[in-house]
Amino acid sequence: MTLNGATAVLVVPEAEAWVKARMAARDTAHLVNAPSNPPGWSAGKLGEWYPDILGTDGKLTVATSKPYWQPEWLAQHDRLLAAMAAMPDCVPLVITGDLHATAEGRILASGNADFSRRSVIAALPSAFGTSAGGWASDFRGVGPLVSNHLQMEEAVRPIEENGFSLLDLTPEAITIR
Repeated sequence: MTLNGATAVLVVPEAEAWVKARMAARDTAHLVNAPSNPPGWSAGKLGEWYPDILGTDGKLTVATSKPYWQPEWLAQHDRLLAAMAAMPDCVPLVITGDLHATAEGRILASGNADFSRRSVIAALPSAFGTSAGGWASDFRGVGPLVSNHLQMEEAVRPIEENGFSLLDLTPEAITIR
């Protein structure tokens, strides 16, 4: 993560270039992106892709500037999602567990990028370490919410429970349970 204004990134440029080249390759049946920073949902924290911050009403807002947040982080996010949506022979899937929840949704648009014809599937696979009372949202003050920057259909809204996900990858399909 860098805070360099026009060159700020969450993923170093060399890694971004490698990931985008790998997603453009045609030599694999499935490619699952698993970054530490989840696309789709936000809790208004500093180190997230999105400009959303927790408002006084307990909802995410972009009406207030997020301290230290860098617009280039979001530009990089949109480049990576565009590369996922453009993968020639793979399901555009990203799985990450940083928000300590289980969820699944389809990102239909991000800023000016329209993914409605080939949506990016985002999944939160759950995590160990969530208390019965919802540890993560108790600590943050908000559960995972869809960023204001996105258009997203949530098939499974975030559920904060201990758990895990199983991914079955066969040559024909990916199944998440």
